[in-house]
Amino acid sequence: MPLPTQNERQLDRVVLLFLLALFLLVSPLLDWWAADGNPWYLPYLIWLGLIVAMYRLQRRARQDSHDL
Repeated sequence: MPLPTQNERQLDRVVLLFLLALFLLVSPLLDWWAADGNPWYLPYLIWLGLIVAMYRLQRRARQDSHDL
């Protein structure tokens, strides 16, 4: 079985990040982090984490494309 190419691995990472975002933002887990007892900034931290993860994926993809 051949190893996946760089583009296939990048696509896998993007899909996994999308599924993680979907799980955090549109699941029963939403009730947990949106509860009244949690700090007001928790949703912003979750969004920030997703944005940083996407930035890192994009940066890695650019570095990999320059290496070729």
